[in-house]
Amino acid sequence: MALSLACGLLAGCGGDKMMRCTSASGSWAIGRVAEQGVLDRIQAESRAKRLRTLGAGETSSDIGMDRVTVHVDAQDRITAVTCD
Repeated sequence: MALSLACGLLAGCGGDKMMRCTSASGSWAIGRVAEQGVLDRIQAESRAKRLRTLGAGETSSDIGMDRVTVHVDAQDRITAVTCD
């Protein structure tokens, strides 16, 4: 009894749920120029707290599920939208 009560109380103390990025919502942007308005919309629709862009050939080992990454080519066109 005490254990189930403690579990219930702890579950209520979680506060805000962690926002997780959803990259599928940015698929409409592939092929578009990575202008600020486009990037803002990608971030809003993905529910990501942060956004970064990676140019052609750039990589990063930094992982964050609350961030959306917009991959762009040499012409600044979006080639992929990922959550990482």
